[in-house]
Amino acid sequence: MNDEHWQWIRAAQAGDQEAFAHLVHSYKDYLFRTAYAILRDHGEAEDVVQEAFVKAFLSLSGLKDERAFPTWITTITTRLALDSIRRRRPDVSLGDSEAVPHRDRGAVPASVAELRLDLAAALAKLSPEHRAVIALREIQGFDYREIAEILGIPIGTVRSRLHTARMQLRNLLSAHEERG
Repeated sequence: MNDEHWQWIRAAQAGDQEAFAHLVHSYKDYLFRTAYAILRDHGEAEDVVQEAFVKAFLSLSGLKDERAFPTWITTITTRLALDSIRRRRPDVSLGDSEAVPHRDRGAVPASVAELRLDLAAALAKLSPEHRAVIALREIQGFDYREIAEILGIPIGTVRSRLHTARMQLRNLLSAHEERG
């Protein structure tokens, strides 16, 4: 991040709405990817990102160190996404919204797009907590300490969830390949 980025954060903390608009523009796609990886629903992810920016704007003046902004805004977004899942009606099944595409037995993915569909379907079957650690680590590139801070859990729990999520993904993808 460049000096201008840090200046936008400081100006936004002082109440400059134009500076905050620059931050929204800079972070909206990044936060959407994080929310979508957890929620697996485009509209819901957009709602969560919008709510995250509102919360951030209202409490930005309390942020002590502008260098913490990326982790701070990601924490807000991740927690809102997990809260959104918890608020869903009990009859809404987590992760069943995307069907796994079928192929001929023994076929290898014909394209990167098909492989992405397989991976998206497998991710959708993980619990929200496991999707969150996978999204934060593998998609957004946070280290274990940062993930622990974002989710408010111990580093050991991050490691455990990440290991479990990877094993579940491996099993889901290999079971899908075996079924064809």
